[in-house]
Amino acid sequence: MPDMSYAPHGLRHLSLLTRLAAALLFLLSPPPIMAQSTPNDSAPTPEVLPLANGVELRTAALRVSVQFVTENIVHVVRHLPEVTARPASLIVLPREEVPLGIQTVKTDSTLTLSSSRLRAKISLQNFEVSFQDMSGLVLLSGQGGGTITPVQIEHETRAAFTIKESFNLSADEGIYGLGQHQNGEMNYRNRTVVLVQANTQSAIPLFTSSRGYGVLWDNYSKTIFSDSPTGASMWSEVADAIDYYFINGGTIDGVVAGYRDLTGAAPMYGRWAYGYWQSKEHYEDRAELLKVAAEYRAKQIPIDGIIQDWDYWDGRENWSQLFFWDKLFPKPEEMIDILHKQNYHFMVSIWCGFGPNTPVYKEMDKQGCLLPTVGWAGFKYFDPHNPKGTDLYWKFTNEGLFSKGVDGWWMDSTEPDIVNAQTKEAQEYEMKRTGTCHLGSFARYLNTYPLMSTEAVYKNQRKTTDQKRVYILTRSVFAGQQRAAATTWTGDIGANWDIYRYQISSGVNHGMSGVPYWTFDIGAFVIGSYGGVFCDGGKDPAYQELYTRMFQLGAFSPIFRSHGSETPREIWEFGPFSQILEKYDHLRYRLMPYIYSLAWQVTHRSGTIMRGLPMDFAADRRTYGIDDQFMFGPALLVSPVTEYQLHRPPSPSVEMQPENFRTLDGRPGLDVTYYGDDQWTRPVSKGTESTVNLYWYTGWPKFVETPKFSMHWVGKLIPTESGPHRFHVKCFGPKILLIDGKQVTFNYQSTEAYTVPMELVAGREYSFEFKTSNAVLGAFKAQIRWKTPTINAAEKIRETRKQTRTVYLPADTQWFDFWTGQIVPGGQTIETPAPIDTLPLNVRAGSIIPMGPFLQFAAEKPADPIELRVYPGADGDFELYEDENDNYNYEKGAYATIGIHWSNTKRELTFAARKGSFPGMLERRTFNVVLVAPLHGTGAEVSATPDQVVAYTGAAQTVQF
Repeated sequence: MPDMSYAPHGLRHLSLLTRLAAALLFLLSPPPIMAQSTPNDSAPTPEVLPLANGVELRTAALRVSVQFVTENIVHVVRHLPEVTARPASLIVLPREEVPLGIQTVKTDSTLTLSSSRLRAKISLQNFEVSFQDMSGLVLLSGQGGGTITPVQIEHETRAAFTIKESFNLSADEGIYGLGQHQNGEMNYRNRTVVLVQANTQSAIPLFTSSRGYGVLWDNYSKTIFSDSPTGASMWSEVADAIDYYFINGGTIDGVVAGYRDLTGAAPMYGRWAYGYWQSKEHYEDRAELLKVAAEYRAKQIPIDGIIQDWDYWDGRENWSQLFFWDKLFPKPEEMIDILHKQNYHFMVSIWCGFGPNTPVYKEMDKQGCLLPTVGWAGFKYFDPHNPKGTDLYWKFTNEGLFSKGVDGWWMDSTEPDIVNAQTKEAQEYEMKRTGTCHLGSFARYLNTYPLMSTEAVYKNQRKTTDQKRVYILTRSVFAGQQRAAATTWTGDIGANWDIYRYQISSGVNHGMSGVPYWTFDIGAFVIGSYGGVFCDGGKDPAYQELYTRMFQLGAFSPIFRSHGSETPREIWEFGPFSQILEKYDHLRYRLMPYIYSLAWQVTHRSGTIMRGLPMDFAADRRTYGIDDQFMFGPALLVSPVTEYQLHRPPSPSVEMQPENFRTLDGRPGLDVTYYGDDQWTRPVSKGTESTVNLYWYTGWPKFVETPKFSMHWVGKLIPTESGPHRFHVKCFGPKILLIDGKQVTFNYQSTEAYTVPMELVAGREYSFEFKTSNAVLGAFKAQIRWKTPTINAAEKIRETRKQTRTVYLPADTQWFDFWTGQIVPGGQTIETPAPIDTLPLNVRAGSIIPMGPFLQFAAEKPADPIELRVYPGADGDFELYEDENDNYNYEKGAYATIGIHWSNTKRELTFAARKGSFPGMLERRTFNVVLVAPLHGTGAEVSATPDQVVAYTGAAQTVQF
């Protein structure tokens, strides 16, 4: 028997009897392998030992195991001999091995393992592994056999290694996945991606290829994917071993299916979760929340969810107390009952960090479950790696919120953003500074916090009841998190057109990372900060135009949700654009039978709703780099408009230059004094700086001894232009700006601030002072930028812009315009009409789209009649899914499906016999079938003249056209 004290993941959980049986099965397959020296090979001859469905290669310096997990998934582990055991994977779920009949062929230089779908070819010289399909085509090959380097890591209690595995990619493939990274990049060829959690960035160590394979990298530390003309690699800072899974999916969908087979399926949400969600930062009290809810119903605007963001507690000392403060939200159970009777579902923001006055903090502290760092709001985060901590978290959440009727969890700041870190570098620095979690150092477990915290809530709610499906919204995600019913949103984005466009590639790559549910803040979290440029408020028509385009994208995102600060976000708040918002809200609800059926495919067949074009059109290489179009399910090609048409947006401010400043004695720059308190009374350092431009996000200067400090810049300001100037101040603390001795007024102030326009004269010297302070741990920022007269003048220029959008239609199919029914061949770029009320939508020939009646909420009534739009030109299939809309009875078989097939050559539509049933199911239903053609079966409205009306009673039937 081989030494099992260290075993690949699949064998970590096997009983001794199972291991013995697996080894016996191996020995009864082709003859045992004896390693032989290769001519002119100076490398040591490896010993080859059998494992279930694989082998382990041993030399004095290295151990390499290669095992088939399924017919199309291979697990590769490399480690040094001194590593004899390691914990079970947090990403990959345990499973019992099933004998796969793996065939083994040996030559002097290679060892090849083959299933019926995949070959793994191992070099006996350097242990490189290449993966081939059954025709011998190399899908991916190793390069150099990997490197494992011992490393000293602070707070580590066991041996640690830095690891790297390199691969050869083909010249013409596209690479996708890796989580969500808001860089506007779709295809990661010749790119480097750092996998570290941060606000707006999320890490999933899975990359997928247009060639239909993927690599799941089982590591939790800082990881870097890098691709260049010389090869691609995965590098991780802390590990026991190189540990990855090669998935031969045949398609990207197949890779996603393999990934979920390894890491867990994505459960269904309640039907309500696929409707429209209204949120803001934040409803002040019960009266405001209920007023907004009632107004939606009075205006008959479709909606399912309303969200209470943070601050339903009594100040920072009671941060995330996990119950409602009765002064703001008295009788919460009654309030939620009122919402439920209006057919709302209610979600509330919960944090994993708690103020020191809260009962949950005190109990967590007593049980040793809190992390040591005091966060930016005076809270401490709990450790979700500690089972005692997760049990306590649910205990208080259940008692204070779930038992009162709360339907969903907005788990904010799950990176976790302990000290207001806004970059990957800052997040890495602060997490490592925190030291250790229950399992080990945060250097080793850098990225796992969101997985552990969301999974704990999911599992505990499932234990509490199966009558309400878990719904979690979270700001960060890691591999495996789809099994926790978690939707990722893209964090605290700012409002500008570029950031909006970046949401598309971010969401699409998130889906191609295997995690299907994603959303973003429609309208952006902040409108004039974090890259947002709309510093004149939410009634600015330029902002409302951007909001409208973001809303259109939201209507075709897996989860449809508006949220943000500074300006009301309710649909009726957007003046002439409100009617357009209502149009897309209604369209979302008409598409509910299509969307809910796609959700079933996500759960039942590892489907993906928001789909990168290479998922469906891998043969068309022109799709590989398209970063602003996607498929919404198998039928709809969505091409959001990502440029303004009607209202020129404000221009960003620019950095002030050293030439604009002089010290009081005439030297370039500004004199600055730093104080060891936050009241400008105890100087600790003085100096000269060229401008006000500090951003300390990975530690502070040595003279800063405590979180309480302040600073004061003084000098002379010398403009280079005459005319109106507007200063833009970025800092977390107070913003005290004086020009010529007078404090300047800010007419926009959020996390950043803009002054009123000021007339300045070029060349004139103005006295200049700026003061700010800090009182919390974490990143510190103090920056001043401005808008010059040139920028201000450019913003006022009126221009006529095109009302069209360039759209690429993938090849090998025809495309219908959703709005007009016009048919266009694929494989070409078109210019399509895109006025403000039109989101370009195209439908692939052969598609079948079920559309229900107009609704006020998702489960208002059964989808009957269904308008079944059939897009001829190719054969097509669709499976209509229905269940009880909530609870987990679908896991016990309480659901029904109807298969629908369109034969284009026969012009026949076939309804299969209904499969399954559930309480409340419609036994008889009506399908109004529309064969889409120009000006027939188009747009959001119900088609008045269906081509056939089909009465369906559950038996198979065929309709001829």
